[in-house]
Amino acid sequence: MSPVSPTVRQRFHTSPLRLSAVGVTALALTWAAPTPRSVSQLYGAQLFWATAQAAQSEFASRIAATDAARYRKFIEKRVVAPGVTFRRARAKARQAMSASDARAAIDHYADAVALNREDPTAWLGLAQALEAITNPASNQEKYNLRVNAGGAAYRAYELATRTGMKARALAIVGRSLRSRSQFRPAINAFKASLDLLETPDVRAAYASLRAEKGFRIVNYDVEADAVRPRVCVRFSEALAKRNVDFAKFFSVNGRDPAAVRAEGRQICLDGFTHGERYAVTVRAGLPSEIGETLLKTAPLTVYVRDRSASVRFTGRNYVLPRTGQQGIPLVTVNTDRVALQMYRIGDRSIARAVLDGSFNQQLSRYATQELRDKFGAAVWSGTLDVRRDLNKDVTTAVSVSEALPTIKPGVYAMTARAEGEKTRNWSPRATQWFVISDLGVTALKGQDGIHAMVRSLETAKPVAGATVDL
Repeated sequence: MSPVSPTVRQRFHTSPLRLSAVGVTALALTWAAPTPRSVSQLYGAQLFWATAQAAQSEFASRIAATDAARYRKFIEKRVVAPGVTFRRARAKARQAMSASDARAAIDHYADAVALNREDPTAWLGLAQALEAITNPASNQEKYNLRVNAGGAAYRAYELATRTGMKARALAIVGRSLRSRSQFRPAINAFKASLDLLETPDVRAAYASLRAEKGFRIVNYDVEADAVRPRVCVRFSEALAKRNVDFAKFFSVNGRDPAAVRAEGRQICLDGFTHGERYAVTVRAGLPSEIGETLLKTAPLTVYVRDRSASVRFTGRNYVLPRTGQQGIPLVTVNTDRVALQMYRIGDRSIARAVLDGSFNQQLSRYATQELRDKFGAAVWSGTLDVRRDLNKDVTTAVSVSEALPTIKPGVYAMTARAEGEKTRNWSPRATQWFVISDLGVTALKGQDGIHAMVRSLETAKPVAGATVDL
């Protein structure tokens, strides 16, 4: 925010002719309100003051409190023309509002507030005048008007002692927050206003915003790729945490759900079957942590599709002996065939692969090309026919010895893709890293150093004459 230039201040103070109401308002709006991009900068030096002030009020909003703190600080720097008194400025402001001249009213109310910063009627009048501008010159001015109106109204709310004045101030705060898509604090402001004074216009604003942006169902997900599918209903706010039986707020095909689990902002239901349709009902009254309940009963039509074709390996690390190995376990879902590729990393490239971050990671198509070009070579590719059992996991052993009749010791990576599986070039594919060797190395660290023991994986006997590089 740019400060008022000394030249403008001096001219404004010494000249008997004051700047026009429009000119002063434009300056005030430009210097008083932040741009949308700089809103986050408001939570710096003023945050402590805003938090302390908000804590004293029944209604508290960090955004509104920060707007009020910033606008108050700006008003404190305002230079009022000689001879202008608080009563005179406030009287002129009221006359301007009666004449529907909101811009002139802003100028006079700003003088009144500068002369008496603790008068709630002046702050509320300033907020009402700012809100009354219906023909802003630009989008920036429109945004500034909303921010400043909310800030002035929040300051009036803090200072006011009369219930009606507090209620009117909170209504302006709510409209200011709503205009900036701060829906939750806006709902709270409208509710606090209604708790003080019931008015039709505020009640209508609260009901409309509460129905559209209050505690509600946001979406629901069907976790159909799980072995036991479930349906998770997501809400806009965190759910009530204590002594709530959420099961009574749900039914599945007219019956109680098999199991209900609340997790933060969502509730997940178990007991579904692939390939079936269900009528899920979420009943009104379901409670949230913020004290609101679900306004309307929501019927959901849910279809649990069959699991997508997929493939995965059962582990990240695997050591295979050169002889006698039974194969690498591969788990498939809803597919008859799997495309496999195998890569070998040369001895001199293992360290590079580890440092590069490729080793022991799930590889995409691009990553396998890089692995092949930088660290090793593609040694085999082919397909494997597997058994399909609808929607169930099927485990098949991939025999490395059949794919590679002549097996060299070393580090290998095998990737798998199910036929019909939808993958992108940059998406990770099922990857199994494994080591083929007849040498099993065990290292132990003791007080006298590191002890390395080498045994045959085939016979489990110690290997004599082995060379170990550290």
